[in-house]
Amino acid sequence: MLVKDKKGFYALTTFSNFGGLAHGFSTKSLGDMRFAIPGNEKHRRNLAEILEISGDFVAAEQVHKNKIAEVGVKDLGTMVPEVDGLVTTGPGVNLIIRVADCLPILAFDPRKRIVGIAHAGWQGTLVKIAENLIETFIKLGSKPTDIIVGFGPAIEFCHYEVSEERVAKIIKAGLENALLKSVSGKKFFDLKAANLKQLMSVGILKNNIDMSLKMCTYENLGFYSWRREKPNLSGNFAAVIGLKK
Repeated sequence: MLVKDKKGFYALTTFSNFGGLAHGFSTKSLGDMRFAIPGNEKHRRNLAEILEISGDFVAAEQVHKNKIAEVGVKDLGTMVPEVDGLVTTGPGVNLIIRVADCLPILAFDPRKRIVGIAHAGWQGTLVKIAENLIETFIKLGSKPTDIIVGFGPAIEFCHYEVSEERVAKIIKAGLENALLKSVSGKKFFDLKAANLKQLMSVGILKNNIDMSLKMCTYENLGFYSWRREKPNLSGNFAAVIGLKK
């Protein structure tokens, strides 16, 4: 189940049930969250105020690959290069990614107090970014059966038509179960189904994966969407997770 407050920010009730955890997804009403655009710092400060956390974040560069970085206090205020996911055990180390159709994945181990985040576009999905996120948790002592995972707003398969070239890559990656074919022969890719399969393959319980958010970024004008806005994307929204001090 998804909860929205009056400030344009969404949170998953599955995660909200745990104390000391900050998490959620911004909308257009909170502004563009891209780091390369001057002036966007104020948007992230407003986001931090809503979450009642420090305005410093650790960001992933996001290069559409599968590397995950373990980060700590020393990384606050930085963007970690060449990674699409972040994991931390540090209270006050708030993790952020920016998205506009790709699938944001949040993860939390309430026993070990570990949090993580990943940016799963089609390329990252094909090289198993979600699996690598969980493997990083396991290296830090987590049991897969203890980990809670949440999917954020993303483009739904009905608006994610893919070319035959991409279809071949999806099949090669063993994700043909996430391909759907319309009566007219068009092919569509289900990012959520693909990542669900990968998460379960490394031991995440299906009941521990919150996929209740049914809002499509392409259809919902409250979110930024590359496919809807291309070639002039107006911004990215943010996904955030962190342990409160």
